[in-house]
Amino acid sequence: MARYARLTTVSWSPRKEAEGAEQQASNRRQAVEMIDRAAKDGSDLVCMPEIFAQRHLTSGGNWGDWAEPIPGPTTDAVGEACRRNSCYAVATTVEERCGRLYNAAALVDRKGEVAGVYHKMRPTRGELDFGITPGSDAPVFETDFGPVGFAICFDMNFAEVGQRLQENGARCVLWPSMYEAGTQLEFWAEQFGFYVVSSWGGHVNSIIDMTGTPLVRTGYQYPIASADVNFDRECFHQDENRKQWEAIRERYGRGVSLNIPHPEGKFTLASEMEGVTIEQIAEEFGLETWRHYRRDALDKILAATPEA
Repeated sequence: MARYARLTTVSWSPRKEAEGAEQQASNRRQAVEMIDRAAKDGSDLVCMPEIFAQRHLTSGGNWGDWAEPIPGPTTDAVGEACRRNSCYAVATTVEERCGRLYNAAALVDRKGEVAGVYHKMRPTRGELDFGITPGSDAPVFETDFGPVGFAICFDMNFAEVGQRLQENGARCVLWPSMYEAGTQLEFWAEQFGFYVVSSWGGHVNSIIDMTGTPLVRTGYQYPIASADVNFDRECFHQDENRKQWEAIRERYGRGVSLNIPHPEGKFTLASEMEGVTIEQIAEEFGLETWRHYRRDALDKILAATPEA
């Protein structure tokens, strides 16, 4: 059953307007203004940059001075914007939890409530020096259009983070950051079979299709870009599954979207129908998802590898 959502990315960083607590309040206020502006696209979800709540406050390494709980002031502020615009949004901050500091991204839902929190699994060496604790997993959170997960900035350099997101069932990965990443985003999307939405303070941010193809990008002229994507879509390896392509087309015709980027050896299939999901189609035709195929292949490889 087609489940379209409008995803929005913003190229934005808070302006320096004050000092200390006044600057942190300004960061939150500016974030709310940007979400309000971005949501004019009719957004279902707005991705925001990394730790915007502490912008201009942590240059001396005093991260703990500006940390906060989740839920807390930043998620409360973002929550007001989410309620007003009936959208999801990303709130990023340094979270203090049980005496530890985390580089955190919170998913705030349409009602303004925190739907999930991710802790950056692979902080930089500088972050570790400043007391940031690495997160232990890459959880996936349900929305009313499908499952989403997070990676943050330096995580992009570690494929095991993307692998965990794939194994946990993410259809979309939100990537708040402090750098652009370029083709790394496309690699993750293609390799793990999920949409990727980036957001950092520079000029170019992207929404990447699960085939690795860029759908939209922000640029030097305008800081907001949106794309409509179908969450009732899955990535499959061509092996064995290709035998069912013709039968699927004969059975469902325009009720499905079949995309076959041959060089990568995979394909995507989406339901465009009411009442029939991609899971039901996969079961009907005995299709094995790329997620399962990859995990099963790796397990067999590891089991067959001789001990050193």
